[in-house]
Amino acid sequence: MGVFVLLGSGFALVQAQGSRIGFVDSQEILYQTNEGRTGLERLERYMMQKRQEFEAKNLELNQLQQDYQVRRGTLNPDALAEMERSLEMKQIELRRLQEDIQDDLRDRQERLLQDISQKVQRVIEEYAQQAAYDVIFMRDETQAWVSPSLDVTQEIIRLFNERHPGQGGSVAP
Repeated sequence: MGVFVLLGSGFALVQAQGSRIGFVDSQEILYQTNEGRTGLERLERYMMQKRQEFEAKNLELNQLQQDYQVRRGTLNPDALAEMERSLEMKQIELRRLQEDIQDDLRDRQERLLQDISQKVQRVIEEYAQQAAYDVIFMRDETQAWVSPSLDVTQEIIRLFNERHPGQGGSVAP
């Protein structure tokens, strides 16, 4: 409780001295900037394409498994062993494909967020200096409530879109 009192009185002291404080919502910036939307759309298209690729490979595996189930009683031991090896290889291939897709998607998401974050940081710094803000915080789930009058997210989005019109981020198509 003492920590909250100290933080609260520090905040009151900063406010009493006429300092300007603002907040921005980073998720809102990502979803509402032109570049963020374009990057997220590219990620979604990539995900859909890879999902289709994965489903096609999975269907191949399922068909091979069904064929194995039907034919296993009639095949000679060598043919049966070959079919089992083939099944195992397809399962490994499918598992690797899934891991590769997940890794690639994570990398693409990180590149998009990093690229936009760097640009947003510059926009926030310029805005803070021009509008005489002493501090601008990122909103997150730890803040139970922030006065809407302190939220400068829409202004940052507007400025970001002016400085980066129609750019789609660094996520590969």
